Amino acid sequence: MSSSARSLTISDLTRAGVVALAVSLGINLLIVFVANAGGIAPQLEALNYGPVTFFTTLGVIGATVTYGVLARFSSSPDRLFLIVAAIVLVLSLVPDFTVIPNQPGGSLFAGAILGLMHVTTAVICVGVLTDRSAGQ
Repeated sequence: MSSSARSLTISDLTRAGVVALAVSLGINLLIVFVANAGGIAPQLEALNYGPVTFFTTLGVIGATVTYGVLARFSSSPDRLFLIVAAIVLVLSLVPDFTVIPNQPGGSLFAGAILGLMHVTTAVICVGVLTDRSAGQ
């Protein structure tokens, strides 16, 4: 295990997860606000504050736990987390472009907006969770 992985405490991981969550929620809720103000998919349930808050929170918690496990058991958790995050991101985009356009009020554009939120959250999680100074 690397010294950077060993130096990651539960407290550091929790702080980094809270930072990632706060930034992700802030940006995603701003995207929802702009989408709503622009009249984009007002009937689409997935593009409203409640579902976006719930799924962003779930994703960031999942990323934080995953990073914690990788940091505990891997000698290169940052690299491995980047790979896992990229795979999960690609998989998370599939419903945005296959399911969302067929939902009531949905469209390909609305799916792209949701996809943008997934990309934003993934980039934030990778950046914050792998940054040793974020949890300190």
